[in-house]
Amino acid sequence: MKSPEINAETMKNLLGAFKKLGFFKNNLALLVPIIIVVVALLLFIPTKILQGRLQSTIDTESVQTARQIDGLIRDVSEARAAEDLETYINAYARDANQIELLTKQTTMRELLSYDLFPDTNETSPLLFEPFRQKFIAGVEAMLESVNAGGPPSNLEIERALESSHRSLFGRSGSRSRSTSSFGRTGRNFSLRMMMPMDRKIADKICEEKAMAAKVYASPVDLEGYTYWSEWKFENRDKAYRDCWYWQLGYWMLEDAMATIRETNRDAEDILEAPIKRVMAVGFALKKMRASSMGRGARRAGRRPGDTQAPTYVRSTREGITTPCTGRFCNEDIDVTHFNVRVVVGADSVMSFMEELCRVKTHAFRGLYGDEPAQTFKHNQITVLESSIAPVDREGFEHGLYRYGDNTVVELDLICEYVFQKVGYEQIKPELVKEDILAEETKGRAR
Repeated sequence: MKSPEINAETMKNLLGAFKKLGFFKNNLALLVPIIIVVVALLLFIPTKILQGRLQSTIDTESVQTARQIDGLIRDVSEARAAEDLETYINAYARDANQIELLTKQTTMRELLSYDLFPDTNETSPLLFEPFRQKFIAGVEAMLESVNAGGPPSNLEIERALESSHRSLFGRSGSRSRSTSSFGRTGRNFSLRMMMPMDRKIADKICEEKAMAAKVYASPVDLEGYTYWSEWKFENRDKAYRDCWYWQLGYWMLEDAMATIRETNRDAEDILEAPIKRVMAVGFALKKMRASSMGRGARRAGRRPGDTQAPTYVRSTREGITTPCTGRFCNEDIDVTHFNVRVVVGADSVMSFMEELCRVKTHAFRGLYGDEPAQTFKHNQITVLESSIAPVDREGFEHGLYRYGDNTVVELDLICEYVFQKVGYEQIKPELVKEDILAEETKGRAR
């Protein structure tokens, strides 16, 4: 509906009409306001009518349409939420599967011999010879990878001192000096007993040795090297047990030496290196530690200090210590313990322990060694117990070693190593499985 147009002619007609009214003849001043009010009424009435119709149109069309759109949005949002939830569930499942796979891969490791595991019907002693050779060669390769060296031998010190005395006193002078005058007592030298000049000569030789390597270590410091160097075949069952448990030990030795290699990576020599010396990596408490800890180190009838292969820890009786983790062998994992003793810079104790427990990598060529190499990750070590002792640099045990100017300590660690059964149960010898079952049966009978 269109509003009526108020033009000049209309206004003129209205004004003429009012002039004809007798009332306004003498009150023309009121005429203009009255005309304005009339015009406003004529404009207001159609506007209200239009407003009502517009509100009705909005209610019936726009609002309802908006409600329909809101409903559609909710439906779409709910559908999208369901899709998002499904995506999340699938991602969660993939994560769980990935974690399970990574966990399995920690124990899928290279073997020293793929001819032994799983079981074979062969009984020839020659079957075990490759394992023996590879164990020895593997330990030597580990030492080479960390640039290991040793202190001067007693013979080197003695010859150097004798040469010095000959040059100073002549041939007769060297004969007149007894071995004890060089600070020799028994099989070792004592710096405290040396004359000042002899001590300077010995110091120089020791320092040269320290500058030629990154860490003091020898094959006999790594448990198993001497054992396999002297190993003799006795019978098939014992040989199988030896190979399996020392295979576990070899993996632990690898991780210990890999930790030392990484920790000392940026050092030029022993004088700068955080890890100065590897005193022992083994699988039973040594005499010194057993004595200092005030407890026996007997395990499986062994005496402290005997060569000991790793064993599965099914109870506190079989462990080196009571595990703070509370972990023992069960249907999912196998647990072993090992001992690491090193001389380390006092400010590097924590970093060494952290590096020992850090993720490492290994190659895997299939359970039978016939697949392309893959690189997997493993993180199987937990430190169960640690102790620190001061180092007597002039004592018999450290007198020929040079550790640099910084403070060093002797760090002794008992560690836990966890194997995921799903990763290697397929190749575990039946003989070992039977031993485990027999031990479990015996334990339940107690």
